Amino acid sequence: MIAAVTVCAAYLALWLWPDRLVTYPDYMATAGALFMAVVGCAGVLKFLLEGQRRAGDLILFIRAVRGDDTRGSAGWLTERQARRAGLHRRKAGSRLVGVLGRSPLWLWTEVHQLVIGPAGSSKSAACIITMLCAVAESCLVNDTKGELYEVTAVFRRKKFGQRIVKLDPRDPHSACVNPLDLVFFYLVQDSPEVLTLARGIALQLHPEPPQEGQNKFFRIGTRRKITIVIIVVVVVCPPEERNLATVYRALSDESLLHALLTEAAQSTRLNGEVAAMAEDMHQMAFGDEGAARTYEQFRIGAIQALEAFGPGGYLARITSKTTFSFADLKTQKVTCYLIIDHNNKETLGRWSALNQWLAAYEMVSIRDNRPVHMVLDEFCNAPLHGLPDILTLLRSYGIKVTMATQDLSDITRVYGKQALETIISETDIKQFLGGIRSQTTLDFLTKYMGEFTEHAPSCSFQGDTVRESLGRAGRALKTADEVRRLDTDQQIVVFRNLKPILCRKTQVFSIDPWRTEIGINSMYGKKRYLKPVEVVVTVFGSRVTRRGRSATPRRNGGWRIAGYLLRGLLPGPAALLVVALVLAVWQIGVPHVRVSYGYSGSWSSQWCDYWGPHPFTTYGGDCPVIVFRDAF
Repeated sequence: MIAAVTVCAAYLALWLWPDRLVTYPDYMATAGALFMAVVGCAGVLKFLLEGQRRAGDLILFIRAVRGDDTRGSAGWLTERQARRAGLHRRKAGSRLVGVLGRSPLWLWTEVHQLVIGPAGSSKSAACIITMLCAVAESCLVNDTKGELYEVTAVFRRKKFGQRIVKLDPRDPHSACVNPLDLVFFYLVQDSPEVLTLARGIALQLHPEPPQEGQNKFFRIGTRRKITIVIIVVVVVCPPEERNLATVYRALSDESLLHALLTEAAQSTRLNGEVAAMAEDMHQMAFGDEGAARTYEQFRIGAIQALEAFGPGGYLARITSKTTFSFADLKTQKVTCYLIIDHNNKETLGRWSALNQWLAAYEMVSIRDNRPVHMVLDEFCNAPLHGLPDILTLLRSYGIKVTMATQDLSDITRVYGKQALETIISETDIKQFLGGIRSQTTLDFLTKYMGEFTEHAPSCSFQGDTVRESLGRAGRALKTADEVRRLDTDQQIVVFRNLKPILCRKTQVFSIDPWRTEIGINSMYGKKRYLKPVEVVVTVFGSRVTRRGRSATPRRNGGWRIAGYLLRGLLPGPAALLVVALVLAVWQIGVPHVRVSYGYSGSWSSQWCDYWGPHPFTTYGGDCPVIVFRDAF
């Protein structure tokens, strides 16, 4: 409004200003011109003061909406930041985890990786198989359905020159591992490792529950009984009977146990400790009635722990002898698959966990840092006792563990709450695949990613008007509901101390040339499953195709702040006036004001001087006070 009044006053002052050539000036017009000039000057002064105030408001507004972290500084990793960190480069030991924008993400770590994704989220195709296709080092694979062996075994043998070892209780031609042979190895050396190893095997067979409860005395007694019988069997029995099936038979047959304990009581191994343990157990089993009653409770618990290793069970043959040593994973290029039949996952899961523990024990005994990968798919179905402590130990020996499960509540249920904290802290790469439905996992991820400072608007009603204000507030980077509604082809990756990465997961079936080099999964038919190519992997790097590109997350609240700026700093009438003036100038030109005129020779030869962006002089014709002329 001020601008309109000022412009009109200036035009009126120029129009009413008397001509120097007029003999008799109009004093009323002069007074009006002076008045309008004063009004125009006042308007200009008011306009300058208003401009100064608005400039101050603009500075304050910029300070208000600029980056702020007073209530949180969380944010997504951008593609530019990822490339600056070198995540798009393929390095030795790195694995392809997804695509951010136009860049593939190759992550590498000296420690461990955790993959969380519900059933059907492509944990195997997008995480486990892609890792087995990228990592050339030795691997121990916990294969819960046998599909990892079927898809990647031939690939790893041809691509990386790996020796493939299959441990499958259902396959009569598979390799065998007898845990008691290692106990015997140390017994021959009369090494104290015999007791450590036997107690570790007993703890794997009869572990502590995640939540410690009552009857701990009986669990300790059961494990001690298993330990003693293992040592007695190793000391007394010939090689063909030195196995867990014999341990189970000894616990079930009192006459056999009596004979074993009697003979072991004569041993001089371990400075007589074997004999002392045998005599103590013999006294408890065949002594007074009170001790025998306690012994019976221990015996029942031990039988339950070893029932799966009985002579007629799945595991009798595969644990009867040793044809493969887990130490080869350190000294050779070997990929070993532990096959678990889903129909017997509880029984075979305990056997797989025992082999995982035995493998870690043997590899640590080598005492070097040659890299080896333990790939544990559905690792909560094969609970490895003491996993948190093992994770902290393995890093120093170059052993990296990749763990995959459906949700975090599985870890709490199997390993306990404290173990969950340790697993989270010990994993350098954490992948949360889209489609998570567990509230425990959703709440954890929301808190784990943190909050950012958001400029949140609020409205207030005053009479018949509505006023809006913009304030700062803390908001979760992704709420639990937003994480739950993530697209199934998206994932959230947390890598080291970088910002979380919201990226696209890439299945092995869309990675060229891996998709045609891996084996066919017979569970889904005999035809190779192929998807459109999204990533092309070469010897020296990789690139993302147009189909594989993903959208990158944008800054939150940008349009909201811009809209508030337009509404708050550019009032509606003023904006409309400015637009109208611009359009008028564009259509009819810029106004030029007559500053003088006269006659040359006769009244018909009139000239006029006009002032404006392009001053000019006219000759002849009329001389209006204001002339609109295009200045461009």
